[in-house]
Amino acid sequence: DKITDCTVQLAGANLNVSSKPIYLTVYKKDIQADLTLIDLPGITRNPIGGQSQTIYKDIVELIEHYIEPSTAIVLHVIPSSVDFTTSESIQLAKKTDPHCERQLIAVSKIDKFDKDIGEKLQGIGPGSMALKLGCIAVLNRTQEEIDQNIPFDEMRRREQQFFRSQKAFKDVPEQYLGSEQLVKRLALIQQERIRSTLPSIIDELKKEIKLKKSELKQMPSPITSEMDCWALYTDVNKKYREIINARVHGIYDNEMQLEIKEATHIKFYPSQALIRAQMSNDQNDERIAFQLYNRQKKCREKLHNSFKNFFTSEYQKLVLKLLEENAGVALPNFPSFSIIERLYRAEQSKFREPCEDLIQSFTEYLKLVLIKILNQVFIEETNYKYQLIHKLTDIILRTIDESEEKCSNDIKKMLEIEERVFTLNHYYMDTVNKIKNKSQEYNNSIKLSGNTRVSSTFSINDLVIDVSGLSNEHQATLDIQIAISAYCRVVEKRIVDQVSQLCYYWFITQCALVLDSKLNSAFTSANLFELMREPFDQQQKRENLKKSINAMEKALVMGQNV
Repeated sequence: DKITDCTVQLAGANLNVSSKPIYLTVYKKDIQADLTLIDLPGITRNPIGGQSQTIYKDIVELIEHYIEPSTAIVLHVIPSSVDFTTSESIQLAKKTDPHCERQLIAVSKIDKFDKDIGEKLQGIGPGSMALKLGCIAVLNRTQEEIDQNIPFDEMRRREQQFFRSQKAFKDVPEQYLGSEQLVKRLALIQQERIRSTLPSIIDELKKEIKLKKSELKQMPSPITSEMDCWALYTDVNKKYREIINARVHGIYDNEMQLEIKEATHIKFYPSQALIRAQMSNDQNDERIAFQLYNRQKKCREKLHNSFKNFFTSEYQKLVLKLLEENAGVALPNFPSFSIIERLYRAEQSKFREPCEDLIQSFTEYLKLVLIKILNQVFIEETNYKYQLIHKLTDIILRTIDESEEKCSNDIKKMLEIEERVFTLNHYYMDTVNKIKNKSQEYNNSIKLSGNTRVSSTFSINDLVIDVSGLSNEHQATLDIQIAISAYCRVVEKRIVDQVSQLCYYWFITQCALVLDSKLNSAFTSANLFELMREPFDQQQKRENLKKSINAMEKALVMGQNV
């Protein structure tokens, strides 16, 4: 009844078939033979009742699946009156066993035998099959005997009596007759097959054990408690902090250093495509200290290039115009301070863009590189990896955005402070005095007799100045040009230093270097455990692997002791 219930559950109540097997273990003390049999359904060509229209195809595919392995022994059950050579099961088996070396026939319905059955059982004459494993005749229970529940021991006695009483079997050797001989033959075949295939089976077992152990080893460590979960998360977070700290302080691995050394030996003129590729590489470069320094240099260059050339003729005309407008406000040789302020206001409006570009560059770079490092920390594939990375990524991006906002506010205040024209930096007066001294040297040389003269064009602190042919008006203009130029250089240096320091403070000191503390406080132990706990299907997989390994190792020991 249990078998019937399982069959209905797997294949339905309409006599269909299923590829899912039903395992049945039968124990009996007085039976010494140990056999493993697979009972396959008989071939049905035409569906009946509610059977599937593909019943024939389904059964054939099922049979072929089980008889294909070279280790399988095919036991055909064929009525005694049928021509063995035309049996469809024989034809199917020949596809995978053309020489009939692993096929055996159990001849059923022997009570309805034909003439020359004795020779047929021995593989002689028409309708017979000369199989290496032979044929054995068995006497089936009739329906009446089944209904009467005749025991198998009684059936064996009746079977022996049947073969002794029939003249057709008088000269047939005992090995071809009876279910006892069939059981012995099957047990002997199984022993011989095991003996011949045991070395290869042991090798396959060793390979399979190795594969299973490797698969088990590759599985992430099981997380069974909040303590395990928190320990693992803390370890990952610590590693993340150490990598960031190393990159911020210029500690790079050997591969990174090698790339830097190799790059210094290459000289070429990059195309626009190469420049874009380099920019893309910079965005993914983990050398944080190096990349931040490069961005600060670019900010300095942008700020420097944003200033006008204060010693061109066009700028000189602009200053002259302002002097004319200022006539009567101050003495001719003391230009009004308001002129310097007006000229400086025109330059001051250019400061914001390089600073904002630096902030944006810091923000974009840190977002990319910190997320990249985060993904590198989670090397091991786990069920929680991508979900946890997604949540941590949100925290990291939010923290960077907060730093960007605070840095922008501080730099905005700094630029507002720079609206006032003021400095105590000695660079300003040093530059002004050097230019005036050079101008004086040139004027003195004109008064001296002789052929030697000082050049009218000279360079002071990267400023190129021509002082030839200056009138009193032009001298006043030059003084203003010198003053605005020197002061803008002071402001440039001051802004570059301050904006670099502010960016470092907000993006590195208050962001990258303290991310681990933010990540540590992002979850409670319970929430983290829910996120990282091993799912049920993975637990089952782990347990199944352990059971498989244990079973195969026991089988290996048994096989090696045979």
